[in-house]
Amino acid sequence: YRGHMASKGNKPDSIDNTAGKLRRFFAPVLDSPIVRVTKSRAAALYEDLRTVPSERTGKPLSADSHRNMLAESKTFLTWCVEQRWIGSNPLAAVKGMGKRRHGKPQLRIDEARKLRVVCHAEAATGADGPVAVLMGLLMGMRAGEIVSRTVRDLDDGGRLLWIPDAKTDKGKRTIEIPEELQGYLLARAVDKSPDALLFPAKRRGKHWRDWVREESHRLCELGGVPVVCAHSLRGFVATVAIQADLAS
Repeated sequence: YRGHMASKGNKPDSIDNTAGKLRRFFAPVLDSPIVRVTKSRAAALYEDLRTVPSERTGKPLSADSHRNMLAESKTFLTWCVEQRWIGSNPLAAVKGMGKRRHGKPQLRIDEARKLRVVCHAEAATGADGPVAVLMGLLMGMRAGEIVSRTVRDLDDGGRLLWIPDAKTDKGKRTIEIPEELQGYLLARAVDKSPDALLFPAKRRGKHWRDWVREESHRLCELGGVPVVCAHSLRGFVATVAIQADLAS
């Protein structure tokens, strides 16, 4: 299935993300042939997924999370039907439960100012996370874009950042780097090869995009502002307000 996704043009990070969702959904039956996943078993898998607390958080998954995993699993099983490995999709009649959240909470302007101050204080210690959060806050970048940036993407003496690959053609762009971030990024490019990551993970080599979310949560708590995810940092109002006003 990974090969199938690659042939469609899915990017490696997207393939890894989908594979992780499928492993989570089918975890109880990973050692069983797919043909043994009956309609009743498939429905039970989804029921467990949405009700059993997560080992990482101790809480059940959000409706958005378990419904996204259900959708990915349905697509996978439809592909299995096309391969003639199973006669029908056992998840076809299973409906997603719970109300999806439309839009994500965003910081107010004063709260964004507080977060910016905390990030700079933490970044001054040499930590990578605060710089990544500032890139989301000031540059409107997605978490996946931040963790994938390489030395050669940093251009024009640290004034521009290239995003050559994105979820959409519109996402492929060059972003102006605020002056307050240029020194941080240039420091992370020193003595590295052109294709080296600006934010390498010590253990795995590359951070997963959840790293930016975790850092955003940590720094929001440290700054005493509402905890928001990395994607919320891209909010139009906060981004425009910060770029136009916070530097003063």
